[in-house]
Formats: sequence, structure tokens, C-alpha cells
Amino acid sequence: MDMNICDLKRGDKAIVLKVEHGGELKERLISLRVYAGAKISVLKVSLFKHIYLIQAGNGKVAMEREVASGVRVWRI
Repeated sequence: MDMNICDLKRGDKAIVLKVEHGGELKERLISLRVYAGAKISVLKVSLFKHIYLIQAGNGKVAMEREVASGVRVWRI
């Protein structure tokens, strides 16, 4: 099933399959430990699903829906 971070709920865990963004945004996500093969978990989702707070490695990453929708995942 094709999913992205926007399809996950608070408490869900997933493995990143692909980061569909390119350029500086992709590099920034990689530096924040969001890359293919990384395990992530969703800590919080804002009221209207505009902001997603995820745990990636030892760090926390907040991302807007536009960014989250470009990160393909597999729920575990």
C-alpha cells in the first residue's frame, strides 16, 4: 500500500521507503535522519494535519504537510 507520513497517526511507527523531494530539501531531511531505510515514529499531529512531529533516530523533526506528503513510508 502506497503511504506517506500524512497517512500515519500519532503513535504509528514506519520505515521510510523513499524521499521524493530533491535538492536542498532532501539533503536537509537526510541530515535530520529522514532517509530511505530510517525508522520513524509519529509523536504528534496538529489539529488540521498541517504539522507532523516525528521521531527520527535520536532527534525530533517537525514538518509541514507538503513535506510529509513527499516521504513514502511502510507502517510497521
